[in-house]
Amino acid sequence: MSLLENAYGTGKKPPFALLLALINFILKPKHSFKKKQTLKEHWLHCKRAHAILLDILSVFGPKIFNPMWNQFRYFELISTEEAKAAQDDDYDDLDTEELANYSDFWNFTDRTLNCEAQNLEAKCRILMLDFFVNVLQVDLKYRVDSEASMQDAIFVRTLKKDALSRISKFDNYIKILLRTFPQKDENLLHLTGDILNMLITISCFARIAKMDDLVTQLYIPFQEMSTDICQQLMQSIKYPSFLIALCDKAVSDTDISKVEEQHKHYRHTQHVPLHLEKLFFYVLKTLPHDKKNLDSIYRHVAIVSKYCMAVFATATVRHKRENSGTNSALPESQLELLIMHQHEAVEKWETMIENLIDDARFRKDLDTIEQIRWAIKLTRLTMTEYF
Repeated sequence: MSLLENAYGTGKKPPFALLLALINFILKPKHSFKKKQTLKEHWLHCKRAHAILLDILSVFGPKIFNPMWNQFRYFELISTEEAKAAQDDDYDDLDTEELANYSDFWNFTDRTLNCEAQNLEAKCRILMLDFFVNVLQVDLKYRVDSEASMQDAIFVRTLKKDALSRISKFDNYIKILLRTFPQKDENLLHLTGDILNMLITISCFARIAKMDDLVTQLYIPFQEMSTDICQQLMQSIKYPSFLIALCDKAVSDTDISKVEEQHKHYRHTQHVPLHLEKLFFYVLKTLPHDKKNLDSIYRHVAIVSKYCMAVFATATVRHKRENSGTNSALPESQLELLIMHQHEAVEKWETMIENLIDDARFRKDLDTIEQIRWAIKLTRLTMTEYF
């Protein structure tokens, strides 16, 4: 490890065989370690190896690791000849081929995210998955400005394409990510979110995939989630536009008896960016189907609240424009709509929800009632603080 640190510290590109040796070292079986002190020392060495790999990624970029992906049993990123050329006979003894125990990146991800064991081997797999995700994220970042380049991204190459050479079936990847979601281990929880957000990233490129396919397939498990898990999933999604599309599916499957007739068409239409009509005249007037279940009410309120936050997040300019007192991206007509309807819309929505939870059956569940009221307060704050 000191040899590698000295090499890249001087700007010298380290041989891939040594990088692979670090990966094998982290993933090597731990059954030979019997003493607690030995296990502890090995864990510290693994964390150091992980840090070195991340430093090398930062200095030399993701391409230096291209031969690594060919180490999986059934995955080929570069040609076999290129991968063999990156090897070095002098380091053959260090190549224990640990990655050959996994068919591909997704098999490794599955066995890491959904492993019940909490031993040292599991912890070391988490280290490696974190490193893999970092490589994939940097590679995507390098390519994000070019759709043609994005098509050759490593992450895109890990996904199966349909007959039209597009990625349209996400269900197996979603199952891997959500099988044990939310994981108790915070690192696994963050990695799940990182990988899901990479799927969302590539779905934004029309030649690669369609966002609607990913939204539709993610909504299937989403609609079965409890309120807390549903909220954790929404919290992990970093794309407001994707959140709106997912919540659009949810608010279309609601009680719309309070929605005025002329606005019921919004049930079957997607949110229009920088427009608030659907939010005010449809979303904030919807109710859950099951009004006798407090968790059902809470879930509905949580989704509406997140929908509202995402709508205003997409209507916000990150940096204020010169000579402007607002960071709003909304056109003037929509700002007028906001000023005219925001207070009345939220007050009527709050009254509707209060009428639902003002039920003798729910009075013992004060925690959930408080969470519902807090979600309403956040929604009100989102609107009033926006402009």
